[in-house]
Amino acid sequence: MSERILRWFGDRRNETVLEMTHRHLEYTTEAVRQLYEMVRSVGESPDDKKRFYETISQHEMHADQIRREMVTELSKRELYPSERGDLMELVRAVDWIADWAREAGRILVIIPFHILPTEFKGAIEDMCRENYSCVRVLAKCIHELSNDPKKALDFADQVELFEQNLDDLYGKARNHFVELDIDMTRGAMILLNEFIKSIETVSDWCENTADVARAIAIRVI
Repeated sequence: MSERILRWFGDRRNETVLEMTHRHLEYTTEAVRQLYEMVRSVGESPDDKKRFYETISQHEMHADQIRREMVTELSKRELYPSERGDLMELVRAVDWIADWAREAGRILVIIPFHILPTEFKGAIEDMCRENYSCVRVLAKCIHELSNDPKKALDFADQVELFEQNLDDLYGKARNHFVELDIDMTRGAMILLNEFIKSIETVSDWCENTADVARAIAIRVI
């Protein structure tokens, strides 16, 4: 499979699909960045929450549209079923990252985030910053699949480290959550817990995507 997929990545006839892949990653990365910016600013300006969420939604919808186009395009390509399956799995995994960034933003619009203690808000901001760093490294990983698969493996390992760091940050955020002592409804508390879990799930899907990329890179080397 390695020689075939290398030829596929280097085939000019497939530049359309590769360009779609890069654009898909750009929209996904921007969705995660906007979630980070949303968390950073919402404490100072709660009214900006909807504006940020609409931006995240637009990026996620653009990414979703590109994913559908890529699936259609891949179905036309002369690839072995296993190769096509790997690439479709990669695209779908990336799409979940944008989906969960949007879900986190959706919840943030609802909950009274600005009343949380400074330390708790800081822990959540740290999670979002780590996610943004993680998805940027993931983008490098996927870009290197068609250039240098060994570098792609190195970046995949870095993604795993970011995910482990975010697990630690998630643990700190949960500690703040159980110690929370403010006037908040039960429903808001439930959504707050789902919010920090959604942020953690973004990193899980970064790792899942890196695993798919790693499997492809190993076959290519």
